[in-house]
Amino acid sequence: MKSLTHIITTLSLSFLAFSAEATEVRQMDTVVELYTSQGCSSCPPADALMGDIVNTANKTNVLGLSFAVTYWDYIGWKDTFGSPQNDLRQTQYKERLRTSYVYTPQMIVGGKDHFVGSSSDQLSHNLAVYKGHARQLPLKWKLQDDVLEIALPSWQTPSIIWQTDLNHAEKVSIGRGENTGRKITYHNVVRKLDSLANWDGKPKTLKLSLKSLREKGRDSCAILVQENGYGSIVAALFIQL
Repeated sequence: MKSLTHIITTLSLSFLAFSAEATEVRQMDTVVELYTSQGCSSCPPADALMGDIVNTANKTNVLGLSFAVTYWDYIGWKDTFGSPQNDLRQTQYKERLRTSYVYTPQMIVGGKDHFVGSSSDQLSHNLAVYKGHARQLPLKWKLQDDVLEIALPSWQTPSIIWQTDLNHAEKVSIGRGENTGRKITYHNVVRKLDSLANWDGKPKTLKLSLKSLREKGRDSCAILVQENGYGSIVAALFIQL
């Protein structure tokens, strides 16, 4: 008869093997960021459009990311995913893209251009213009012992390497504010944004613990290589846990 320790060890090894096999890693063609708020009555159509982006990503290779901001919280409903980090990122884009103010819903494609996030026509136009921008820097990777190693070749422009921890889909029942009574699903919700490195462009290897992401309840994450911090996104890696 097998001991309890043997059974637990076998199950643990099986889980690790399953995790490695289930993990999917892809370099994406294009990145679309949506700045949204649960307290914004104009945002639900943009949130639905982001759902279309995320749900067709296997065919289009477009990475959609939802960044919830906090500056509409005062209206009466505190965004459950809102983060000052997201506010800061959007403000940095305001300076970079020379816009007069921040707003929701706002979509930004490739770190290059922005438009009202509910406009499917503008989205289609920008996807055509910036197609392939996130493959300018070809990445290589390998998975070993639930650690993802990512190799970056040399690049001519200093960049920031960002990690966005994601949840694929989250449904929220909104109890107050402009969207009172609505149940809205948010897609590829950015739960945390970290600057992994200020990269000088010399060949570099990153290591990412997938186990720690799972323990936090995340089901995916993305790595972005962005010139000068908030400029053009030249590489994007999507990791499905």
